[in-house]
Amino acid sequence: MGILIVDDDPAKLVALRSVLEPLGENIVEARSGADALRHLLKEDYAVILLDVRMPIMNGFETAELIRQRPSSELTPIIFVTALDRVETDMGRGYELGAVDFVFSPIVPAILRAKVQVFVELYRSQHELKRYRKQLQSLVQERTAALTAINRELDAFSYFLSHDVRAPLITLDGLTKSLLDSARDKLDPDGHDQILRMRRACQQIGELFDGMQLLFSITRGDMRREEIDVTRLASEIVNQFRANEPGRKVEVRIAEHLRIMGDSHMVEILLRNLISNAWKFTREEGDEAVIEIGKETVNGEARIFIRDNGVGFDMIYAHRLFGAFQRLHSQSQFAGEGIGLASAQRIVNRHGGRIWAEGALGEGATFYFVL
Repeated sequence: MGILIVDDDPAKLVALRSVLEPLGENIVEARSGADALRHLLKEDYAVILLDVRMPIMNGFETAELIRQRPSSELTPIIFVTALDRVETDMGRGYELGAVDFVFSPIVPAILRAKVQVFVELYRSQHELKRYRKQLQSLVQERTAALTAINRELDAFSYFLSHDVRAPLITLDGLTKSLLDSARDKLDPDGHDQILRMRRACQQIGELFDGMQLLFSITRGDMRREEIDVTRLASEIVNQFRANEPGRKVEVRIAEHLRIMGDSHMVEILLRNLISNAWKFTREEGDEAVIEIGKETVNGEARIFIRDNGVGFDMIYAHRLFGAFQRLHSQSQFAGEGIGLASAQRIVNRHGGRIWAEGALGEGATFYFVL
């Protein structure tokens, strides 16, 4: 990086150099337009000080040729001239990309300040280019790493679906067949052990299904559209009621709940959150109540699912959305710890956020913003 000063008068070159030397930059002199172009072939400059009136090729003609070179088409040019403003065709100079005109007699401090601005601008632009290259390189590295991870996830998902799931289905089928065919021949202990094997097979199968759901949520395209949350939540609750007609759960769903999101993912999100509330209001006592609504806080609209179930200790809130994390035992509440992890991934894919508030024995409220 340097400063190029172009003038056919050696005395003016010396004067310009003495004015600019306090900047501590590399100063290169050219005594003609052709000489200036030769210097530009070798390196780029932060700013060019160009005399307007020179023999053979004047400053405007030199500037025109400078602008034709891609590497110098944006280099700042300050025209320096002893002509007065009336004699100087300033309009043409600005058409050629001049950033300023400096007329004699030159005020050293002003010229030095103007040149320093362009030197610092040039340095900042090159720093930005360097950072941009580093960022592009980092993005390429991360993209390659992410691609490799996704391929490994695909391979692992295939492994779960075929190489592991198939023997598990076979084992579950064999144990069922054994129970059906030898039920009368088994003693109570043998019968219980085979039932436990079947339950273990089914539990592992549910675990595989949850893991594949986690994989699928993080992949694939998204299509945002307006979603009627009121209608969707009502359909999900009706499905839960049909599956467990004996349960008494009061569900309050607010009217006109609408959000923008991917309909398939939002359905999974609502199903998991409602399922969570449905599950943790099983304790005997007061009638179970689940409320689904919307709140606006500081201009932010948030959907909530609230229940009056067993709740949780806020000390462990950070564990709620972790895959395979459980705050209650399997014997108390069935599940594999996948539902809330899936919910968080869905919200993250929408660029939103999800969180929970609760207390032991006082229920829990899950909020999300898409």
